[in-house]
Amino acid sequence: MNAPVYLSAREAATELGVQPATLYAYVSRGLIRSVPGPGKQRRYDAADVRALQTRRDRESGNSGGPLATEGAPTPALETRLTLITEEGPFYRGHRATDLARSSSLEAVATLLWGCRDDPFAGVSAPEDAGLLSLPDGLPPLERLMTRLATWPLVDRSASVQTRALLAQKGARLLLAGVSALLERPFSTDPVHVQMAEAWGVTDPAAREAIRAALVLSADHELNTSAYAVRCGASTRAPLHACLLAGLGAFSGPRHGAHSDRVLAWLKDVDEPDTVAPLFRDRLERGEDLPGFGHMLYAGPDPRATCLLDLIRTPSASGLFLESLPTVIAAAEDMYGLAPNIDFALAALQRACGLPRAAPKLLFCAGRLVGWIAHAMEQYEQPALIRPRAAYVGPRPA
Repeated sequence: MNAPVYLSAREAATELGVQPATLYAYVSRGLIRSVPGPGKQRRYDAADVRALQTRRDRESGNSGGPLATEGAPTPALETRLTLITEEGPFYRGHRATDLARSSSLEAVATLLWGCRDDPFAGVSAPEDAGLLSLPDGLPPLERLMTRLATWPLVDRSASVQTRALLAQKGARLLLAGVSALLERPFSTDPVHVQMAEAWGVTDPAAREAIRAALVLSADHELNTSAYAVRCGASTRAPLHACLLAGLGAFSGPRHGAHSDRVLAWLKDVDEPDTVAPLFRDRLERGEDLPGFGHMLYAGPDPRATCLLDLIRTPSASGLFLESLPTVIAAAEDMYGLAPNIDFALAALQRACGLPRAAPKLLFCAGRLVGWIAHAMEQYEQPALIRPRAAYVGPRPA
């Protein structure tokens, strides 16, 4: 029997953009159902929360105000998943930076996947754990590629595209993917908990920052990897193959691996006095500044602002954190650019002492949720994605 999705009071209030007192008023008026939760807490029906938000949006005429960008590809693909404005991405009408302050990646997955029932309830590892084994020595992204390529060995119905089953398959693929990225046994623990434990993170603020980073990485409209996923889904390729297409695009240094380029120069920042000479040398060599500037935002990347605020908690300390304001100010003064999500993920790695691959793994684990959402949405579209080329080569005689 399918289990409904339930949210904590904090998650429900965040999705609705209201104070807890208002949430409780909605419950008392019968607009949202609640059930007993752990301890003295209560849990709130996600279907009721999202139905109420949809009704409020329709009544207020709120459309979010899309961000105007030059050079956008035409014709555009229609989506109900993510809207990008100067306030950052909105997941199905919910500001991602608000969700990042309270929601788990799993809760955001149920939102982006349009779930009424909890797809993570009852998910389990294969009875034969050997089916999830991977060759030794593979880097994290290659481990995930191998896991996806061999998924039909794990799931004999891997090609099923029935809407009612896709979310359950997506939940299992997400957890199996995280297992591959972290090189740890399959687990049904929340993804941010798995990552924190794999990296030995015990500080509550750091664990919260990891959770927020996953939520902020979940989707960003039609980036290259999401487009690759949708191209695969338009051919009706199975879900694991669509994710493999997205992962291939993600692995490049201009997309998911961009944080590696940020870490390459950020490792030389030890204290505030090292920042100005480092930037001056880069400028003299004509080098760009990976991690700063974004083609879709005229100002700062709101995702970076949100995550950097969480990193700079009152209890945080260390030479790198002391240097962080100097780095951001120098980038503005010398390059005229604000930090983007890649810099924020790299800053999280430096500030919390995470493994070097952590920014890329956080980005990838979060984005798996978005790729699954794009595939599910594209499966419902009848058209094959087939753009035409503008031929500029020699003409036949």
